Parts: sequence; structure tokens; C-alpha cells
Amino acid sequence: MNNDAPETLAAARSRAADLEQQLKLSDEGVSRLAQRCLELEQQVLNYQAALARHGSDNEPAALTLPQLFYDSGSGYSPRECLTVAEDAYDELTHEVSAVFTLPTDARALRLDPGELACCVTDLSISDERLECRAMNGIQLQEDCLLFLDVDPNLTVRSTVPFAAGMKFAVTYHYYPLGRFQHEQPGKALLSALNTIKLQAEAEKNDVLEQLQAALAENTRLNNQLAELQSSRAAYEDSLENLYESSSWRLTAPLRALRRLLRG
Repeated sequence: MNNDAPETLAAARSRAADLEQQLKLSDEGVSRLAQRCLELEQQVLNYQAALARHGSDNEPAALTLPQLFYDSGSGYSPRECLTVAEDAYDELTHEVSAVFTLPTDARALRLDPGELACCVTDLSISDERLECRAMNGIQLQEDCLLFLDVDPNLTVRSTVPFAAGMKFAVTYHYYPLGRFQHEQPGKALLSALNTIKLQAEAEKNDVLEQLQAALAENTRLNNQLAELQSSRAAYEDSLENLYESSSWRLTAPLRALRRLLRG
């Protein structure tokens, strides 16, 4: 058994070297997957920019202004709607800034950012208890919504009741698509952008799953390598203790004789 100790240690070292090589390859795979995720993120940003570039500055002012509908018990209607002044929308920067105060208690709120198919970005609401969610739009990114149909709607959710006197400000950038959305090749381009966006998101999710799997494999290899290194250290300690033991020194002549007989 003692004569096998050096061979066992050599095997452990060889196995450790193999695991270190596997770990290196795993690290390279993780890096490639992370790079692909960054590329897909950039694609989504490019799609957002392409949509924003096709905004129109020549739409009637009323169609580019936000409206807040409140349901006091009989559903949404034009009678229960808050509007804003024309200067709420800056045509040069496409920024919208509006302040609303509820005149009565409401069961639900709906924010219409405008009356046109549009792209809405950087949506922010001053009251942290409130949150806007797209009802008939497509979320391109966390801060970018695409509405391909007229009359875009956002539902307003709250952690507290919508009480009379509740006041909050809403800001966002509004890029109306105008005629571009209804004419060729604009209509086809928007449809293609949306399809590509969905495909990019699907591919991104797939890559993220692969990345998670690669990270898990990386962790497994690290753990296995640590265990093997610990075993190797134990072998080395055991071998060192063996060489330093009195029994090893006392049996040295016998081992020498055995080697002579084998030779």
C-alpha cells in the first residue's frame, strides 16, 4: 500500500490538471455567452432608436396631449376625463410633462399618452405608490413602449385608494408615428421591427439560460477541483508523514533488497 502512494498522488495531480483545463474552457464559454447577451441588448436599443427617429412633428396638438380618465363607479367616459394645456408637450424635445389632481374618489385610472400610434419612452410618475402598465402596447424595453394602434392606453395601479385630491405628475417622451404607421414601407417596417424585437428577446432568454447553465457547470467544476485539491493535499501530507515515520526508515533495507530482487 505504501508503495502505491506516489502513483496515487501522480494520478491526483493529473486529474487536477484535467479539471483546471475544463474550468478554463468553461470560463471561456461563459465569456462568450455574456458577450452575446450584450450584443442582443444593443440590438434592442437600436430598434428603439429606429422607432423614435420616425416621430412626426406635424400632428394636431390635441392628438399629442395626455388625458387621464377616472372611473368613479360607472366606467370610463369622456365626462370623467382630465386634460392638460397644449404646452404640456414640447414638440422639439418630444417631452411631455403633466400634473393631475383627482376631483373625486375613483375606482380606477387610465392614462392615455396621446391619440396616435406612438413610441413612449422614459415614463415616470411622481407618486411612488402609483405605477403605469401598458394596456394595448408592446414593451420594447423597461423604459420604452410601442403602441402600433391609435388610442394608446396605460392603466394606473396603486397601493392606496384613488382618493379625491390625489395629485401626481407624469413625464415621458412621446414620439407619434403618424402616417408612417399606416403607409408602406413604414407599416411593414414597424411590423418587421416588432418581429425582430421579439426574436431578439427570445434569443436573449435562450442565451441567458445557457449562461446560467454554464455558470452552474463552472461552479460544479470549481467545487470538484477544490475537493480534488483537498484530496491531493491530504495525500501529500500522508506521504510526507510516511517518509518521516520511523517504520519507513526501518524498512528501507527491505525495500532496497526488493528492488535488487526485481532488478
